[in-house]
Amino acid sequence: MLLTSLASILALGMGAVSTSLAVSHKTYTNPIIPGWHSDPSCVYVSEQETFFCAASTFIAFPGLPLYASKDLVSWELASNIFNRPSQLPDLADTEGQQGGIYAPTLRYRDGTFYLIVSNLGPSIKGLVFTSTDPYDDDSWSEPLVFPVYGIDPDIFWDDDGQVYVSSADNNMIHHYSLDLSTGEIGDVSYLWNGTGGAYPEGPHLFKKDGYYYLLIAEGGTETNHAVTMARSKNRTGPWEPCPHNPVLTNKGTGEYFQTVGHSDLFQDGKGNWWASALSTRSGPNWVNYPMGLLKEINSYCM
Repeated sequence: MLLTSLASILALGMGAVSTSLAVSHKTYTNPIIPGWHSDPSCVYVSEQETFFCAASTFIAFPGLPLYASKDLVSWELASNIFNRPSQLPDLADTEGQQGGIYAPTLRYRDGTFYLIVSNLGPSIKGLVFTSTDPYDDDSWSEPLVFPVYGIDPDIFWDDDGQVYVSSADNNMIHHYSLDLSTGEIGDVSYLWNGTGGAYPEGPHLFKKDGYYYLLIAEGGTETNHAVTMARSKNRTGPWEPCPHNPVLTNKGTGEYFQTVGHSDLFQDGKGNWWASALSTRSGPNWVNYPMGLLKEINSYCM
């Protein structure tokens, strides 16, 4: 039984100098998408002047909801990416709340939306869904299936158009090429294992001003959850950790929002960089009784 709710929250960073959105004179209040919306991944599509965010759903059906907003304040459900059994028939054979599809990465390129995610079912596999109409369930494709290393895959296009996946397995971020027409992957490189926190995972790779930036989650999904970053002139490293790590966390604080982590970055229509992240509205004492008081809650089980 889940005893706290996960919410998607926002932060402004990575060199941004104002809180201007694509629509001027707006403010936002966290959480932007309340309820169970863990592992948010967001993009801004300039042609539509719209933000889109996807989130984890594990073994729920329909799954992988896609939300749309013009201003990061008012959101609507645009579609469910996983919306028919044929897309993932073995989900019916997946046991346990921690199985299924979670930690997606949403990206937009040349008129097409890409959603990459791993499925932890009877077997572990990577999935890539595509669509050219984010408001139509039927537009979302049957997934491209590929052999994924572990969990939390990210998809990244380098300057030459080559596609790469970064994913988390055995306390290390793995990195390899992916052929989007065949599902074949290339040789694996090992990028980074973070700054010493438990469970380095949730990688996202970006390129800005000649540097590759690797964003990951560390510390596990409880109160030590944090976001760290490293950069490199080369896609496969060596990596220079940010001197201000962790770049986002609420660990060790008395803040109402706890377990802040598993972040993604995106730019708005004015070029500002934003971070989305998950959190629990649990407070530092981890006491929450949404279904009535049964006993004191000492830990969070995901």
